[in-house]
Amino acid sequence: MPAYTIVTTSATQGSDAAEVSTLTDEFANESEVLGYSRRMAEEMAGFAHQLSLDFDYSTIGLYDGDLIDEDLDPDHPAFVGAWVLDENGAVFVPAAEFRDEAAGPDGAV
Repeated sequence: MPAYTIVTTSATQGSDAAEVSTLTDEFANESEVLGYSRRMAEEMAGFAHQLSLDFDYSTIGLYDGDLIDEDLDPDHPAFVGAWVLDENGAVFVPAAEFRDEAAGPDGAV
């Protein structure tokens, strides 16, 4: 079974702090890890709604491999994509599109 690393970053509006957690587990395939991480994203969005929190920048990033001891960001070659959370819920953004959006309209980061 292939291993995947899930990095959860959660920040709310009005706070200078962000909470980051990382877990690595084995999944049958990429589809299974996408489903698992989607449920995580939906639960986070649900909790935020119950607590009347507005997300500032919250994501659940997916990485291909057991990378628990590595410094991970969307520029890492193993980055698969991320669930981006906002007041409307969660949307999956594949790696290339996520990087393009992070670069901005003129391509500069």
